[in-house]
Amino acid sequence: MLTRGRRRRRRVAGLARLTLLLAVLAGGAGAAVTLLPGDDPRVRAAAPVERLTTPIVERPPVQATVGPLPDPAGAARVDLGTPALLADLRLRPAPRAGLAFDLEDGSVLWRRGATRVLPIASLTKLMTGLLAVERFGPRDRVRISRLADFAGGTHMGGLLAGRRVRAEALLQGLMISSGNDAAVALAVGGAGSVKAWVQRMNQRARLLGLTCTSFVDPSGLDPRNRSCPADLAALAARAMAEPRLRRIARRRFARVWPGGGRKLTLRTTNHLLRERYPGAVGLKTGFTNAAGHCLVAIVERGSRRIGIVILGSKRDAFADVRRIAREAARAGVIAPAA
Repeated sequence: MLTRGRRRRRRVAGLARLTLLLAVLAGGAGAAVTLLPGDDPRVRAAAPVERLTTPIVERPPVQATVGPLPDPAGAARVDLGTPALLADLRLRPAPRAGLAFDLEDGSVLWRRGATRVLPIASLTKLMTGLLAVERFGPRDRVRISRLADFAGGTHMGGLLAGRRVRAEALLQGLMISSGNDAAVALAVGGAGSVKAWVQRMNQRARLLGLTCTSFVDPSGLDPRNRSCPADLAALAARAMAEPRLRRIARRRFARVWPGGGRKLTLRTTNHLLRERYPGAVGLKTGFTNAAGHCLVAIVERGSRRIGIVILGSKRDAFADVRRIAREAARAGVIAPAA
């Protein structure tokens, strides 16, 4: 027959085991505690409960500050207060706004409404591409969201929900074939949602001093994505300072694997590259009914590079670029076309 003292000790031990069981169930497998010989079960059982009350420290948000990209020369310091070298140049019909500049020293070659805020269509993808190369390494894979399937407008194609696709393939779909599905896939994969990604786009625009720029989606399909030629000049210089974007933007086509099935052939939307226009090395095209034809072009001849921003071309943005480049060559800014 058990004495009163022994019964009390058994009740205490039973309560300790029950407390331990509840703590393990509440904390999951990670909270399991092994009792060692000689341990006081009342003390050991309290440890998991203590750990459960420890606050979880969240990782800092990706891209909360400007990444490691080098500060670009030139366009970040374009001085709109100085006279344009090609002040007498008139485009007929004239685009709604535009700016031509020397990418190295920032001097203005030509301008029209350089700070006029307008829809920019897929020129929006310059910011998405810039954030994506900071967020994803070349070998990283991105899980394709169902939202990518519902992206309107131009698609790179082949992206099925649930597949894991290399970020580099999505970047090529974004910059070469202007895929809105690639833009959404990078946004959701990089920030968890389109909304969170757009917040980072706007945050980065502020950090880069882009005062007339605002974004509402990662692709540019929405007409509320807006900027001005002066801001886009600075964004173009930043993009050209990133080797991965610079390398992709100058390609006429690319073969990529969308995570399953056959490889896709992506073809550039930039007719300057398609036509092998002398010195054309990028950068991004755009079109919507609200924005019209938009283009950021980079022309490199010899050691000189010029950037040309065209917004709302009423005829042919590529023809506008060719005309400006021809006049820049006549003025001795770049070498003539061979």
